[in-house]
Amino acid sequence: MRTLNRLRRTIRLVGPGWETSPSWQFIKDVWGLIWAYRGYSLTITVVTILQEVAALWPVSLLGQFIDRLGGGDMGNVVWLLLAASILAPGIARANVMLRHKMFYETDFQKLVELVCKTADHGGYSDAEAAGAAYARTANAVSGMTNAAYHVLGSFTPVIIKIIIVSGSLLGYNRFLGTVYLLSLIIPAAMTVIFNRWLRVHLDTQYSIVSDVQGAGIRMIYERENRSLRDHYREIMHTRKIVLQTLVYKNQIFTYLREVALVGSQFAVVFIALGIRDQIGMTAGDFARIIGYTAQVAAAFIGAAACLDAIISYSRAYGVYTKAGAG
Repeated sequence: MRTLNRLRRTIRLVGPGWETSPSWQFIKDVWGLIWAYRGYSLTITVVTILQEVAALWPVSLLGQFIDRLGGGDMGNVVWLLLAASILAPGIARANVMLRHKMFYETDFQKLVELVCKTADHGGYSDAEAAGAAYARTANAVSGMTNAAYHVLGSFTPVIIKIIIVSGSLLGYNRFLGTVYLLSLIIPAAMTVIFNRWLRVHLDTQYSIVSDVQGAGIRMIYERENRSLRDHYREIMHTRKIVLQTLVYKNQIFTYLREVALVGSQFAVVFIALGIRDQIGMTAGDFARIIGYTAQVAAAFIGAAACLDAIISYSRAYGVYTKAGAG
């Protein structure tokens, strides 16, 4: 908990009142889950490092394979490429099983804990209010446990990939490595900006989800009250519009990030083409550069999507705490 305490002190210096905000409470609870299950967390981190190293091994062997085609002396590179191609997905599947085991352990335990806390809070006058309170609580728990899952399963691999790829490019040519690192700033900044634009829609989404469940429960419970059916239809119509807007904007924003990452890849490739004679690049070197940057681009998009989801989960937690259930 020493690291958490240091982070708390830093937050106090950055902005007064930030520690009491729903966002800070969300971050604290997510890291609390990771720390409480630190045995799982450490194992997942170690396996993730092995997974990412193993995922880049076939790319390196492919470069060797291409370079040796002209000479005819293949050696055992084909068998190594086969072994690496089989090993990498096996480690990835084991990592998924580990992450899901931790997810279900935390999700079930935290849901029981917060539902009991919500019940103790009381103050719900009818079935609709109680149903909405349960929906807010379930969304908050899902947010915390999913965020912990994504932190361990998505961001760690991206960091490892960037370190390995950038290190390889810097070792091969410092200019290429520097250009690639700097180019990643653009899609990273786009991710932050896009999530700011989506914040209002996310808050509305989770507020409506809670209202829908409460209104549905009340409509079923008070079946003679026909006006409740119109109320339920109106809420569902609003929810449909909000969700459609979120999907459209999310897909557009994801595409723009993909375009920025493709631009980053081709910037490195074009620069490498321009200096290939000076540094003596081979066809295998080009294959490695393209393979490494393609893996980082795919991982970056996956991590950006997970960050979008974590931001969404934090908004669900904010709706929960603002309702007074936290």
